[in-house]
Amino acid sequence: MKETFNVGNPTKENIEYSFKNLIYYVTASIQLDIYKEQKKFEKVLLEIKPILATYVNSESLVSIDEEKLQNLKFDLIDLDTETKSLKSYFAEWSLLWLEAIISLRNSEIKIRGVNNGIYR
Repeated sequence: MKETFNVGNPTKENIEYSFKNLIYYVTASIQLDIYKEQKKFEKVLLEIKPILATYVNSESLVSIDEEKLQNLKFDLIDLDTETKSLKSYFAEWSLLWLEAIISLRNSEIKIRGVNNGIYR
């Protein structure tokens, strides 16, 4: 990644970097024996796929439904709370990268508004 990551700069590189990290930490969580029986991280990964598909097809985070992102965030908050006692950081990092995507989406909305003369 050539430029410094910044949630205020919704470039393709920053967005894809966030998705890569989100998917990595969720997928890594699925591999841990302590989570295999719960299958909660697998559910989260299934929720990420249509969000990623929307981004890939539209090349924009604005197209992603805010409610889907918030529901995913609540699921990750629950998993982070559940896994704190297990001394695992995967859920916490998954949540951080999802929050980066949400922030990038908000930045993209704001920039489009500025470009369209909505924000002055």
